[in-house]
Amino acid sequence: MNSSRAWLAAMLVLGAPLALAAQEGDPYTLEAIDDANGVLKAQWMDLRIEQVAMLSVGSSHPTARLHTAPFQWVSGDARRAACGNRLTYLVNGAPDLAPAGVPAWDADDAIRGAAATWMADKCFAKVPLSRRFYTGQDPDIFDGELGFGHFGNWRAADIVFGGWRPSAFFDAVVPDGGRTVLAMSVTYVFVGWDGRPTDVDHDGSMDTAANEIFFNDGFDWSVGGGAGFDIRTVALHELGHALGLAHFGSPPDAVMNPVYNAAHTAVEQPDHAALCSVWASWPAASWPR
Repeated sequence: MNSSRAWLAAMLVLGAPLALAAQEGDPYTLEAIDDANGVLKAQWMDLRIEQVAMLSVGSSHPTARLHTAPFQWVSGDARRAACGNRLTYLVNGAPDLAPAGVPAWDADDAIRGAAATWMADKCFAKVPLSRRFYTGQDPDIFDGELGFGHFGNWRAADIVFGGWRPSAFFDAVVPDGGRTVLAMSVTYVFVGWDGRPTDVDHDGSMDTAANEIFFNDGFDWSVGGGAGFDIRTVALHELGHALGLAHFGSPPDAVMNPVYNAAHTAVEQPDHAALCSVWASWPAASWPR
């Protein structure tokens, strides 16, 4: 580790200096993040929202985040009840969270297909991405923080697809979000006793605690090329954020472009390159997928 990276890692363990706390994004969204983090702080929880990223229609919304340092999952992190070096995902199967006009099993299959697409990339081959099945327990918390649901078990899985939420939910997070945001990805990081992000593995990145993904029920949705926005494409994009990828401007054409322009059934070269840079140091799987 070079000297600057070692300094960054040490500062994240001891408490990030003000230079790292450089908020970016729309003030409206940053205020929503601050309000939601206040709920976590009041309950003495050891995680905070770090980033909210949106897939938009028309024109893009800026990603909102609180720090300049990167964030990354920590293999075997007991704080999130990690399953070894696996990452886990779950689809909230509550019947009232299914997309309008699309059978719930078709939507579920599209999300499963998005996960399989990322898993097929050779730079992600050593990362077991395991599905956890819905048990009836509420698996997410962001909606509850904003007053749109219950405060569930955020450890139900590392990555939770929280389902389809009303437009008002997105209006509470993004200016005019109900009409312009197809879906959003909410990333949480762990914090220490002082409320500052931790870096327990000294890799220069904040430790990711959880990721929650929500779709906007105010739009028409489809699977397999029907009329409406393609669920698999949007799930593929949001899952990219959960895996640590940021937006790319357009061009180049990529899954991680911030504005929906067409269905994507495969990871593009810019997405592949970004995935490789994020996951190069992840430990190899110790057991089969």
